Amino acid sequence: MLEKSKVSEINVVNPSIKEPVRSWFNVSLMSVSHFMSDFYTAFLPVLLPILAARYDISYTQSATIYMIFTVAMNFAQPPIGILADRKNLNYLLPLSILTGALFASAATLSPNLWGIILIVLLCGICSSGFHPVSAAVLTKVIPENNKGLGTSIYIAGGNIGFAIAPLCVASFIESFGENYLLAMAIPAIITTVLIYKQRLQNAQTVAATPKDGPKFSTLITSKQFLVLNSAIALRSWTYCSFVVFLPMLFNAKGYDSISGASCLVVMLLGCVAGGLVGGALTDKFGPKKVTLGSFVVSLIGSITFLNYCDTSFISLLALFLCGAGAYGSTPNAIVWAQRLLPNSSAFAASMMLGFTFGAGYIESVLTGYLGDIIGLDKAMLYTACVAMAAAFFLLLPLKEPADTKNKTN
Repeated sequence: MLEKSKVSEINVVNPSIKEPVRSWFNVSLMSVSHFMSDFYTAFLPVLLPILAARYDISYTQSATIYMIFTVAMNFAQPPIGILADRKNLNYLLPLSILTGALFASAATLSPNLWGIILIVLLCGICSSGFHPVSAAVLTKVIPENNKGLGTSIYIAGGNIGFAIAPLCVASFIESFGENYLLAMAIPAIITTVLIYKQRLQNAQTVAATPKDGPKFSTLITSKQFLVLNSAIALRSWTYCSFVVFLPMLFNAKGYDSISGASCLVVMLLGCVAGGLVGGALTDKFGPKKVTLGSFVVSLIGSITFLNYCDTSFISLLALFLCGAGAYGSTPNAIVWAQRLLPNSSAFAASMMLGFTFGAGYIESVLTGYLGDIIGLDKAMLYTACVAMAAAFFLLLPLKEPADTKNKTN
């Protein structure tokens, strides 16, 4: 097994193409790639105030621009996933990182509002190609019998990138100005070169021929898969509501913007830790037990934090646990979904990493609506309790699928 991981696999479709090896170096590179992808998708929240001041954009227009980006990025992923399961689209792995970074870094160069909308739309579309393809490539480079840990390392890269991007962008603009933001695409260019050097785009991830490949009608009629998606989308409601409203909540409580941003970082760091721990535990206990446990942790953390809602140690610890629980189920959900659809790993991952989060951001609109009526803290508390409890009881009766791939190895 060890020797196998040191030698390139031969592509069964085209024997002249060498596939990437199974190694922790390639897993780490996939994590760095995920870091880059999510890093650039977090540019817009920082850039919107600059663009709003320049072009006199209202709050409604700003929200619409962000919605265009989110919808383009998240809801394009499942169709790409279906195509990736029928046809090799792994060239999108480096291409998505490179083009997404260039468009994100070019947002401040737009001459007008329509230019911004076009750049944001293209950035979302380009970024959407990464997750479904990369998750399928990941399964081909993780060392055998370490899928949960390998997936969690991959997930952690994206979480860290998303968490630190706002501070990096703000610091860069403060030091060099917004006109030089395009220089921040350089790390993405370097990552693209490394991906080609390690031949990650050559991974053979198509499990069937296009004629015999998975059909969408079959995928969406898998009852367990639909229930899993519904539960993870409900979980995403809590996660997305905290991401969107946490700075506003602290502002409403009388704290400055730095306090709100710092608390958001605490939660996102909790997401990183939760993803790593959750993925590692999945290899030992299975995805169902770990996913249900993460829901409980998130619910307890949410209730505790929203009852304190300050910058005390207890409050910040609860916020950290809320993030850890809310995002800790992501690598487990990917493993679970790919076991349910073993021949559709790209589509399964795209639903867990794309559709469920897109649904979560849409659901968070209800949290905002309730916040206008009863107060933001109460709205976040009530919706978190309902969402996490509903997600838990949806998954509770499901039978965990067997890991058939590892059994055959």
